[in-house]
Amino acid sequence: MTSWQNQYGPWALITGASAGLGAEFARQIAQKGLNVVLVARRKDRLNALSQKLVQTHHLHTRIIVEDLTSAGACERVAQAVSDLEIGLLINNAGFGLSGFYHELSPERLTQMTVLNCVVPVLLTNQFLPLMQQRKKGGIVFFASTASYQPCPTFAVYGATKTFNLMLGEALYREYKDQGIDILALSPGYTHTEFASVANIAQAGTVRQASAQDVVRHGLKALGKKGSAIHGWFNFLFTFCVRFLPRKLVTNITYKALKSRISLK
Repeated sequence: MTSWQNQYGPWALITGASAGLGAEFARQIAQKGLNVVLVARRKDRLNALSQKLVQTHHLHTRIIVEDLTSAGACERVAQAVSDLEIGLLINNAGFGLSGFYHELSPERLTQMTVLNCVVPVLLTNQFLPLMQQRKKGGIVFFASTASYQPCPTFAVYGATKTFNLMLGEALYREYKDQGIDILALSPGYTHTEFASVANIAQAGTVRQASAQDVVRHGLKALGKKGSAIHGWFNFLFTFCVRFLPRKLVTNITYKALKSRISLK
């Protein structure tokens, strides 16, 4: 616990903390002795999580209710914690949209791209320089198994996750010698609200991971490598697609994804 406090303390900031992987990151980070800043839109859920963390771990929390896609949101978040030392940034907030491109709302696609890509960039701009001054800290970007190949019927989401994968791996190399640990975490199918929002059917229980396992894997990998894929099947899949013809991979992915979404 002491090493976590020294390297990533005293505060962690987690976006999308009201549910799913974000809430689970808050729980497991609190178990390691860090105070947590919880950022999301749903105040009632943030309050409930905050109360539970305080009661269980006797730490400090701060709630920031914010729509991160709104103009100036990331700057407002940074200002709201300007009195705190943020040693760990979890860029978890994001969502997916499935379906044929022409049937999806341009506004929602743009909002998704901003939340999945632009927001992590802006928040990293706010907190990385401070970590650099302290010569310690950590940042987690959320990639996906969708990062490793084109994803027909899930095209923009897959592209946003590739962005995070490449960004996380690049920044890992840039800053690993400066004491800052950066990780791009790639979950596969995970039991969260993601599938219902994305209009995609949940995977079977054999392939569907728990949020607890995904977060545990990510926190274990932080500081050891630039990217991490959760699950042996996901690792094998992403390894194989590197050697297969891209056209074949795209066709296989199309058939697999098309069968799991509700197309109009």
